[in-house]
Amino acid sequence: MLTDHSNSTGSDPNTLDEEPTLFNQGPEFPYWDSAAYHSGNNFLMINGNEISPVNPDDYIPTGHIGCIPSNLNTFNKNYIFTDRPKGAVNGADVLQQATQAGCYKILNHPYAFTYWIAYDWTSYNYDAMEIWNGTIGYDLWDEYAYNAWICDLLAGRKVTPIGSSDNHRVNTPAPGVGLDPALGYPSTAVFAKSLDWNNIVEGLKKGEVALFEGESRLFINDYSENKCHANGNNIHWIRLRGKVDPNLQNPVLKLFFYNSCNDPRPDINNFPKAEANVVHEVALSSGETFDIPIIVNGGSGVYNAILKGDGRHYLAISKAIISK
Repeated sequence: MLTDHSNSTGSDPNTLDEEPTLFNQGPEFPYWDSAAYHSGNNFLMINGNEISPVNPDDYIPTGHIGCIPSNLNTFNKNYIFTDRPKGAVNGADVLQQATQAGCYKILNHPYAFTYWIAYDWTSYNYDAMEIWNGTIGYDLWDEYAYNAWICDLLAGRKVTPIGSSDNHRVNTPAPGVGLDPALGYPSTAVFAKSLDWNNIVEGLKKGEVALFEGESRLFINDYSENKCHANGNNIHWIRLRGKVDPNLQNPVLKLFFYNSCNDPRPDINNFPKAEANVVHEVALSSGETFDIPIIVNGGSGVYNAILKGDGRHYLAISKAIISK
């Protein structure tokens, strides 16, 4: 997915100044003919956008919303997003615009050390949440987003987790340098029937994803007592499969079960905290592949697994399993 900032794609091409009278001139999808839809045997690129309003006060969030087409045939590529003047729109306004354009809506870096790109929690009308943003690697702000995602699931909101590199520089060596992540560090894999955009979006909507960096992978499945797919009902087994990237030092795999959450949103000054029970924890080796069955007690809540090690890179995060 190629998602330039809306204040870049929709602005006056003759200036780089943040002049409020210049925004927004449109169009938002200047690469549509070349990037969306571009397809090869093993490659597919789709053009999207990152709607990027800001507030005059750098300490007041508005939020950046990733817009990717829900359907290539019905998506309104001529829709002009309004992101300026500063303070003219909030997060709820942006999500409404994205809905009107026909976007699959991703809440990007909802918490960030640069407050002006964080989200203001004026609406929960998003489809997915970026819980792992490239920048310096998996950090405290990603932890806050991860907890917000778990809290959404516990509240009954169907939200898909996303990991994306937020790459702004070409030829950055993996996994990244300083605040400049390498392209695809991290990435989101989607389980789909084929390399077709409609099937990929369907996989996104179902939450059938896995987040990773490098060669690390982590897949989770749930089974009943007689080892049939449980699909969230009467879960007796959890199966964790995957691989540890050779660069991940002292890797540890953990399976969590969440059934409660302290959620202060829409308060932007305090952060959600999902209450976790560590169901299973095991130390692994760099480069190791694994396939681990775990007996669990079931109950109502959310299962999720994370593969971590030393440092902020080469992690893997599974999809969520909602236990009923």
